[in-house]
Amino acid sequence: MGLVVLVFAAPLLQVLLVNRSPWGGPDLVTLAVVWLALARGPVWGCVAGLVAGLAADVTPPADGTVGRTALVLSIVGLLVGHRREGRPLPVAAAGATVGVLLQAAAAVGLGDDPWTAVVPELPRTLGWTVVLGAMIGALLTRRRARAPLPGRWDAEPRRV
Repeated sequence: MGLVVLVFAAPLLQVLLVNRSPWGGPDLVTLAVVWLALARGPVWGCVAGLVAGLAADVTPPADGTVGRTALVLSIVGLLVGHRREGRPLPVAAAGATVGVLLQAAAAVGLGDDPWTAVVPELPRTLGWTVVLGAMIGALLTRRRARAPLPGRWDAEPRRV
């Protein structure tokens, strides 16, 4: 339930907190989708990407093509969800990277933003998002290592 609330709250937190900071910040919507896809799988990741992307597309001050972020984040959620088994740390970092780069490419490709406005902001946003995405992967790795095996209440924690 908390992850679903995060998907709806991420666009608001992005607009209210991160976009107003002078030093830049992470793409919280992409991170929320990556986190949900790692925790729940590809279907949840794709649906979360669609819902969070549409919410981000219509959250004021929305001035771009509606559906652009939804398409990008649904693809990211699907890919991250498929690759979640094994090593979540590099998958989270790669998902965050792909999400930020695809959003920038879609904004330029659809003519919503000129490339001269997107390229200067890209390194800061990419850096923040990838670092936090890797941290999310590390947290999920620790969480999975401590979780008991399904179906046994007295099971030992599984080893990753």
